[in-house]
Amino acid sequence: MVAQEKAERAGGQAAPYVIERAAIENRDLLVQWGDGHRSRYHPFWLRHQCRCPDCGSPVNAIRNIYLEQIPEDITPRLEAWARDRVQLCWTNDGHGSRYEAVWLRDNCPSEAERAKRRHRPKLWDGRMGANPPTTDFEAADADPKARLAMLEAVNDYGFCKVENLPGEFEESHRLIRLVGDQRQTHYGSYTLSKKASADNVGDITSALRPHFDETYRLSGIGITVFEVFNPAASGGASTLVDGFEAVRRFRAAWPEDFERLCRTPVATQRYDAATSTEREPKWFMANLPLIRLDSEGEVVGLRLNERQIGPLDLPAEEVGPCYRALKRIFEILYDPDLQLTFPLRAGEGLLFNNQRVLHGRTAFRAGEAEDAPRSVLTSSVDLEEFYSTLRLLKWQVEGTTRLMIYPQGMVG
Repeated sequence: MVAQEKAERAGGQAAPYVIERAAIENRDLLVQWGDGHRSRYHPFWLRHQCRCPDCGSPVNAIRNIYLEQIPEDITPRLEAWARDRVQLCWTNDGHGSRYEAVWLRDNCPSEAERAKRRHRPKLWDGRMGANPPTTDFEAADADPKARLAMLEAVNDYGFCKVENLPGEFEESHRLIRLVGDQRQTHYGSYTLSKKASADNVGDITSALRPHFDETYRLSGIGITVFEVFNPAASGGASTLVDGFEAVRRFRAAWPEDFERLCRTPVATQRYDAATSTEREPKWFMANLPLIRLDSEGEVVGLRLNERQIGPLDLPAEEVGPCYRALKRIFEILYDPDLQLTFPLRAGEGLLFNNQRVLHGRTAFRAGEAEDAPRSVLTSSVDLEEFYSTLRLLKWQVEGTTRLMIYPQGMVG
């Protein structure tokens, strides 16, 4: 989208994508924008990010410019500027670079503009009550705007309830596909139901406290997709907890314990004998911190499942303090005030970020012999797949080319 089109979308106000003035000062490019904002760009950064046909683009990774070719004291000369572009010439080799106004503003390195590119999750607790973010599947399947709204709800709140699903296994791929390509694990698409020999805790009928799934993986599950084919005869309501809100409270109450769980590896493990399926046995283990922060000190990923914590492999003097921190964080996670509880009926489902939102359920009764058994399909999509789908939809629906920095989970 060109600068003029973005200016029109600004509602008649001074256009943030219109260049009012450009100049070189101390080798930096200075740009004065139509909304009064000022940007300063480092010359090395500008030269490295030249996307002319000769230099290529990092978007497809076909590039002919290398860092070793750029002098540290490289200096630009301002050749020309207009409301929608800046033209530079580099004094070391005479190379010409053109930068579009929209690209410059969307990548402005100022603190204010960098903050705009960082997605801020919307925290919540049990007071959300009976009004969770909800979407209609048929609408999301047919309309890109409705699909984008569904994914943005997952991005903002960590989850979205989905209604009006087909409710049949043969059609289950349709919801998964709206999120991204399905992640293939040893579970595949797993149907949670009461089984004679349970390998998965989801197959038993007792209540499950809030937890994350598969914390024993080095690369954790991203977006979980639940689809209810048949609910329990009674009970079995879903419970959700915003882990980011819980950890915010934990950080405020016990800052030293928070820091400990950000840096201390905690072993989680899973041996799956696969006695109720034809799969081969699996034995997984991860020894990683339970909380991950980004470079700004913000929480971006969690891996908390009390049932999967194995023996702590720590120096003796650190074991006690680590258990103290674990006890305190789980006390907060299990606080009823944080829990959102609601039933899922046949043809309903959930999308949730398994590295932010903990899930559980109330106990349920399997029903009499003539009742259809409880049947819930669970599958997953990696976070990068989800974010890719979200970016492409925002581009398609809104014309947004600015790359947002989303909470990137436990990876990294």
